[in-house]
Amino acid sequence: MTGGSGGIGAAVVRAAARRGWYVWIGYATGADRAAALAGELAAAGLSAATVALPLDEPERLRAGVAMIAERGPLPAGAVLCGAPAPDIAPVTKLEPEHFRRQLECAVVGHHVLLAELWRHCFKPRGGGHVLAVSSAAQGPETAAPHMASYVVAKGAFEALLRAMAAELGRAGLRVSVIRPGYVETPMLAAFDSRLLDRARAAAPSGRFLSPSDVAAALMAALRHPPGPGMVGEIGLDDRRAGAA
Repeated sequence: MTGGSGGIGAAVVRAAARRGWYVWIGYATGADRAAALAGELAAAGLSAATVALPLDEPERLRAGVAMIAERGPLPAGAVLCGAPAPDIAPVTKLEPEHFRRQLECAVVGHHVLLAELWRHCFKPRGGGHVLAVSSAAQGPETAAPHMASYVVAKGAFEALLRAMAAELGRAGLRVSVIRPGYVETPMLAAFDSRLLDRARAAAPSGRFLSPSDVAAALMAALRHPPGPGMVGEIGLDDRRAGAA
């Protein structure tokens, strides 16, 4: 689990642990939150451990996967929730660094992570299931405005997943993608509160998705994976453009 220390990631960790999975709680800067979550689950008699998986630090990613492989059990799947907050600005005012930061995590970091997981965990098991949290912000018909670096990064993230499925599907890689709209997580702090108020009022039932809504959809997909080499889409009731 990347981004396992908060928001959608923490909800997925709790849901997976309650269903009997041994969960590796990956974190970047949320080491204390991840440890507290692991302690909460242990107190409930559930199984989880923490591991540093910062998407912008390739060597720490490799070390984290090596620790998972060494300590076991080898994971059957990976849920990818980690991502930088979106850069909210008109496309003409974004700087190259905004795109570099987003792409470094979405493409470079995820490539390192998934390649290492494949070599050390999935391939020895005969395959694995990757469940990726993308965003409705990137389309497919119309991209969300004022989020160009985030939109581009999410599109590239999905392209990476399709490429990996095409190459590794015969060996057992399965991929599922979910594209939520606005979700009530700390990431919403990147947005103007007035925009959020308008979007929330226009959303079904007058509310955004909750992390548990997304976690429930991911758990259903985990139980019913697509075929090897396939990229399955995970449905949600609310697919409004916004930040996951």
